[in-house]
Amino acid sequence: MADEPASLFPDMDFSDIEDIGNIEGIPSEKKWTYVIDFEKRCLVLEDDGRPRKTKTYKEYVIQTAMRILNTERFQYVIFDEAIGVEKLEWPAWEDIEIKRDAEEALEAHSEIEKAEVLHMERIENKLRMGIRIVGVSATVEVEVKWPNEAG
Repeated sequence: MADEPASLFPDMDFSDIEDIGNIEGIPSEKKWTYVIDFEKRCLVLEDDGRPRKTKTYKEYVIQTAMRILNTERFQYVIFDEAIGVEKLEWPAWEDIEIKRDAEEALEAHSEIEKAEVLHMERIENKLRMGIRIVGVSATVEVEVKWPNEAG
């Protein structure tokens, strides 16, 4: 079974990945991930019903960052301790601690060289951050908001 990973996923096309076990060997510009609508908490689908893949490296970096920032650290056994942020702790933390947590979590990913929280705003139980992310092949800015999870 391990010799044929694509057969385990008959509806997914892995033909653009030469060695599925060595994702780190893929050039940054060719990396992709599935697109998630983080507000609705669901995969974005193409017209044919298949999950949508990122089309550009910038979109890949944004989706990767959003996945990291929306994952609670230590909550899922499939992730090691470097994956995710400690959002459940944020309400009791100072802003500088939240910024550090977000930046460190992003920079733990191999495609992200630098992350900088440009601004952060708390209003009641809402939190919003603007973040500049320097990826291996591109720099992006993203606005992240959490409606009811911090503040």
